[in-house]
Amino acid sequence: MPLQGDSRELHLYEYLIDNGPTSAEDLQGVVEDPEQTLDWLRENGFIVGDPPRARRPRHALSEALAEAADTLERLTHLMQNLDQRYESSEHYRSMGETVSILTSREEVTDTFDYLQGTVRHEWMQLITGPFLPLAGPLPPEQSTVPIGDLNCRRRVVYEKEVMSSPSVMEGLRNTMRWGGAQIRFTPHRLPTKLLVADDVALTPLEERGGLPMMMIKAPPLVAGQIARFEEEWERAIPYNADIVRAPQELGVQDRRILQQVVAGETDNAIARLCECSPRTVGRSIARMRELAGVGTRGQLIHFATKNWL
Repeated sequence: MPLQGDSRELHLYEYLIDNGPTSAEDLQGVVEDPEQTLDWLRENGFIVGDPPRARRPRHALSEALAEAADTLERLTHLMQNLDQRYESSEHYRSMGETVSILTSREEVTDTFDYLQGTVRHEWMQLITGPFLPLAGPLPPEQSTVPIGDLNCRRRVVYEKEVMSSPSVMEGLRNTMRWGGAQIRFTPHRLPTKLLVADDVALTPLEERGGLPMMMIKAPPLVAGQIARFEEEWERAIPYNADIVRAPQELGVQDRRILQQVVAGETDNAIARLCECSPRTVGRSIARMRELAGVGTRGQLIHFATKNWL
């Protein structure tokens, strides 16, 4: 039987270690009822001799340690056997895994499409490099897969470093077309890719990696991923005209046009959205390229996302 912390048995044993063999009479006042305490220590192998002296702790405790090790081994085997039985149970298999590993691009795409088709309340996404192109949350008229609740809250944080990717720009444009979708950018490296759709999370097994990915359903783990998203959402910069840090030479309309350029819209589409002519859009883009010191539309997007947004 092991000693208990702060017990009178442990206190007397420590006293004998510190002071050597001591008669029972001299132990009066060290602990209450020293005779009874000495009997317990002697029966359990902690003291020997008369006057009593402490046995070396490694010897005194060896039997208790052996018993504890045996108990631990038996409990480990029992846990493993019960866990195997749990996994083989039809009842619990039918409940689904709390964490599933997706190893192929096809599995990830199918899962993404499934989540997109079943989301009802909340869609939260962190988009990082290296970018793993998946079907974006397309508007209903363009989607080839089922769409969830059109009124669910959609929030997406883009890492600026991925904005030079055409696939990212396509996804950004699709996200913007959803009513009520909110988009933010961050100049910081996001910790990992992440998608949370209601009570399911999708994230790489290795942070900022690609495959394999985890589909998480366990509520405590999903809550942790939501907290991670919310932290990055608070640090990110809202995507609206008020946050464009462009030169003073660019007016409000130029800034609106710049946003649509970054979103990947064509000149004609930008003209409709900004209620101006395509010629005005072209002149504005040319002026922004000159201010940025770049020669192409793609270079302007890259420069603007790094320096003006």
